[in-house]
Amino acid sequence: MRGFKQPPKPVPMAPAPKGAERIACGERCEFEVGGTDGTREGIIWNVSVAGVYLVLQTDIPAVDSMLRIRLWLPGDPRPIQAETQVVWCNPLSPFSGCGANAPRFPPGCGLKFVDIPAADLARIQSRVDSVHPVRPEPDSDSEPR
Repeated sequence: MRGFKQPPKPVPMAPAPKGAERIACGERCEFEVGGTDGTREGIIWNVSVAGVYLVLQTDIPAVDSMLRIRLWLPGDPRPIQAETQVVWCNPLSPFSGCGANAPRFPPGCGLKFVDIPAADLARIQSRVDSVHPVRPEPDSDSEPR
């Protein structure tokens, strides 16, 4: 056809870096913000071996705040406790249920694990691997097929 352009062919995405594979969680979380009194609650939206996304409607801790969290993986009654640091914030937007900086997420903040017991990290890794099977590392000596 004259004047009709073919759409570009999709380019395969590069594999996600190790630690970036996340799984949905949707479980309750208890946390304390460093330097404050009292325990608060939120919801863990997703979890990876690098950290979690914590859903909060109000009083979202500032970037670099330290939080002590206690979370549960779906179907697992054993809590995971960790020291975390806020690495990004997604404040409430004018649109119900959406964050202002990342509208596909509810309001809250991204936390990275700073100190977490190895056994708990292994539990998270096992759960992530059950959803995202481990990909073989590319063999640098072989040619692509």
